[in-house]
Amino acid sequence: MTGRVAALWRYPVSSMAGEPLQAAPIDASGVVGDRIWGVVDRTTERIASPGREKHFIGVPRGQARWLAAGGVEVSADGHVWRDPDDESVLDELSVLFGFPAKLQPFRENEEQGFKPRYDRAPIHLLTTAALRSLERLMPGSTIDARRFRPNILVDWPDEAEEVPEHLWLGREIRIGDLVLRGRAPCGRCGFVTIEQDGLPLDVEVLRTVVKRFQRNFGIYCDVLSPAEIRAGDTVTLADRGA
Repeated sequence: MTGRVAALWRYPVSSMAGEPLQAAPIDASGVVGDRIWGVVDRTTERIASPGREKHFIGVPRGQARWLAAGGVEVSADGHVWRDPDDESVLDELSVLFGFPAKLQPFRENEEQGFKPRYDRAPIHLLTTAALRSLERLMPGSTIDARRFRPNILVDWPDEAEEVPEHLWLGREIRIGDLVLRGRAPCGRCGFVTIEQDGLPLDVEVLRTVVKRFQRNFGIYCDVLSPAEIRAGDTVTLADRGA
């Protein structure tokens, strides 16, 4: 059985909206430019955690994109883009988020204890089969990959297993020259319920994932052989034990 890459995403600023990609360069640490900055409340110095604190639920409304030169740009409306230390855009984001915000690069501030929250594995992968399983359980809800923030969405046929990728743990996943290995299931938090652009607030999404899938939905992966991949690339699984 094979599949194809349905969509690719990068999230240059953790917890802000993702950036859809046609091609994704992937190195040992994941998609290049992924989750390299974070949002901080200037008053408390806490890193934004929308899935755990209502104080931060406005953060996914902000947008970020990675620049080929290695930098990041952010926007409050998706039209005007500025550097993440530009005070005018920080003022706009603060209004959008509902708290005085600043942005910081993780790597440059690790010695001060500013470390990424999203550091479980380099790649987060989800299948369309899993999304369809959830849609069948929740026909009145808007089930969209953006709720779950994968790096790689794989178009995969339905199987007896409602979330097929949960059976990929420990196996090699090959996409062109890229080789991944499933490491662990992705445990979900309140982020999947949050209102975003085109997605309504829906607390039942998390309740259903917890009840039906023990909170796990999608998988984390390690990168065995880095490469650039593209939307439409074929996805295959190595035989068990290969």
